[in-house]
Parts: sequence; C-alpha cells; structure tokens
Amino acid sequence: MWPIIQKEFNVFFTSFIGIGLMFSFYLLIGLYTWFFQGNVLDFGFAELSVFFDLSPWFFLFFTPAICMRLFSEEFELGTFNLLRSLPISIERIIFAKILSQIVLLAIILIPTIVFIYSIGTLSSPAFNIDFGIVFSAYLSLLLLIIVFVCLSALASSLANKQALSFVLGVFLNFVFWQGPQEISKIFNFDFTFQSLSYHFQNISRGVLDFSSIGFYLGLILMIIGLIILRFHWNYLKSRI
Repeated sequence: MWPIIQKEFNVFFTSFIGIGLMFSFYLLIGLYTWFFQGNVLDFGFAELSVFFDLSPWFFLFFTPAICMRLFSEEFELGTFNLLRSLPISIERIIFAKILSQIVLLAIILIPTIVFIYSIGTLSSPAFNIDFGIVFSAYLSLLLLIIVFVCLSALASSLANKQALSFVLGVFLNFVFWQGPQEISKIFNFDFTFQSLSYHFQNISRGVLDFSSIGFYLGLILMIIGLIILRFHWNYLKSRI
C-alpha cells in the first residue's frame, strides 16, 4: 500500500496543478477570512466562525479537483490493469488511494492553524480562545473532508476522463452537502438532519455528538463500499 500512497504524494507535490491548487486554497481562504467584507475582523470577537463556515464550500470544489485523477487517469492511460497485476487486493488499492488523498488534504489544512494563533493575539486577554470548540470544528471539518474525498473518488471511479470526474465530484459533494436543505424547501419537510451541513454544524458547536459521528462513519463506509462494488462489477463484466 505504501508505494501507492507514495506515488500519489509524488504526483501531487511535483505537479503544477497540485501546487497551484494548494496555494490557490491558501490565497482564497486567507482573503475571505481576513480581508473581504464579512471577515473575522468585522465581528469584534476572537473567533473563527467565518473560516469554518467558508471552508466546506472551498473543499467542496477543491477536493474533486485534487481527486479527479485518482482513478480516471489510470483508466485514461490504461495503467489500472497494471495496478491490479500487483500482489495486492483491489480493496487495498482503493483504500490506499483514498487514504493518500485524505492525508494530502489534512496536510494542506495544517497551515491554517496559524489563523488560531493570529486570532489569539487579537483577543483580550491574549489567547482567550475556547480550544475545545476549535478542536471540535477542526474534527468536523476533517470528517467532512473525508466524505468529500470518498465522493470524489467515487466520481473518479465512474468517469474515464478527469474533467468529467471533476464535474461529477462537485455535483455529488453539492448534493450531499446542500441537497437535503433544498429538498426541505421544495417539499416543506424537514430533511436537513440527513445533510452533511447539519452534522458538520452539530459537531462544530463543541459537542461530540456520537449520532453525527456515526452518520459520518456510516456514509464513508457506504461510499467506499460502492467504489469496491463498482470495480468488482467491472471485473465480472470483463470475465463474461
């Protein structure tokens, strides 16, 4: 599994697209958090709700952009069959690829901790921050990122072209993030408890709600299961 993870890291950090996406994220999230109208300085409180409210929307788009080549590129170049010839199960290949993207995005997220230091220096008294809420918010964001990675990986497994994979990944992320709210508005029925945004806000408040954590874990396992089924189905079709 490690060679697959190492390959994904090398591809990302040695490509202009990977580096460009990473610095674009830092630039945009920094501008929206500290400079544009509605930034953290406009509220007069030492808190980062602006950052945590905006981050899901950024990752909704950035995650498919980073993961679009995960399987699509292998299909396009015809190298996936070479991967399958290795002495490793398809489940471990899928898990290694998804894990590599989760670790990549977690690494990209780490420098945003400087925002905590920055807001801490602005508070009075200094560093008067509820670190429990900050920890919960980062945990909720990380769980959301994992779901977005799994959905983007599913999109990449369904498409043979990277551009199509990106579009499908954004669509799936949006449906799971915002879809239940839109359904609730159309049918006048409270369906928001099934949305990612509901559970994201639930954990971000500083309370480790096990029902929300269970929702995340169940959804992650379901999506990974769908990816595995997709590859096994393709394998069975090739044998017929």
